[in-house]
Amino acid sequence: MILGHGDDGYLYKGKIKVNFSSNVFYEDPPKGLKEHLFQHWDKITSYPEANAESLQKELASWHQLKPNQLLVTNGATEAFYLIAHFLQKKSATIIIPSFAEYNDACSSYDITLDYIKWSDVHEKYHFSTQAVFLGNPNNPTGFIFEKKILHSLLENNPKVLFVIDEAYIDFTKSKISMIDEISNFSNLLIVKSLTKTYSIPGLRLGYMMSQKQNIQAIETFKMPWSVNTMAIEAGKYIVKNASNIVLPIEKIIADTTQFANTLQQIKDIEVYPTKTNFFLCKTNIKTASELKEYLLKNHQLLIRDASNFKGLSSQYFRLATQKPPENQLLINAINQWIIL
Repeated sequence: MILGHGDDGYLYKGKIKVNFSSNVFYEDPPKGLKEHLFQHWDKITSYPEANAESLQKELASWHQLKPNQLLVTNGATEAFYLIAHFLQKKSATIIIPSFAEYNDACSSYDITLDYIKWSDVHEKYHFSTQAVFLGNPNNPTGFIFEKKILHSLLENNPKVLFVIDEAYIDFTKSKISMIDEISNFSNLLIVKSLTKTYSIPGLRLGYMMSQKQNIQAIETFKMPWSVNTMAIEAGKYIVKNASNIVLPIEKIIADTTQFANTLQQIKDIEVYPTKTNFFLCKTNIKTASELKEYLLKNHQLLIRDASNFKGLSSQYFRLATQKPPENQLLINAINQWIIL
């Protein structure tokens, strides 16, 4: 990692009461998943499928795609690095602020980068690079592009490959997924993650979707066996039981709204609008790093210092909504820090 992933909770094992830095859903993994994995435990004595073919077929069917339009990866991050390898020594635009791994992956493969702020993008915008990376919903802001805007961008830039990260698509009530447009646009590539919605970041499971020719070209760069047996089995369990694993999106958004509104009332803390379960904040005194250090040391609460997101200063931090009593713990702690 160059700029790096921001959830550094693993550095503070045993020291954290509540982790607000991770955007993963705060509940446990799906009921029955642990038992399912134990039923398949003996499979770890053999190599997994080279390209997770069985899960590939099930995910494709789930999304009403053909298997050759989908590639299973070791989390969404592997997908970004594979795409960057495919784009090696070409050019790309990253819409900022955004997930740091887009920049990391592109920098690893000598891609010439351009940056544009979200607020500057409109439906008739013409990109001069060969690819565009964007999150929808966007990390760390929680902003979204409406589907009609993305549709126009794809039409107006037919030679530009749009890499759309839909990792947080299940955490918004807005109907913005572009999966049903894959057959209409050869310049559309979507990356998804099962990590966030189903609380399984340790298993590393994601996938990308695009037209056949794009998937075939990118697959040539993929290392065999990158997705392990337990991750494959977890994915198949989730697909099979998807109708019974329902994210309480109405409650999540309501809790997020209440959390953000209460924080907004704290002097010297700015809170930015969001359409999902996390949001961006800015402290007008000291830095986010200092706030993070205080919260860890005095309250065992972890926040995401957002200073490594390109386009953001050292004053920005991101929070992911937790359960209401836990959200209140953070509110109280920040209030105490402000008056120090």
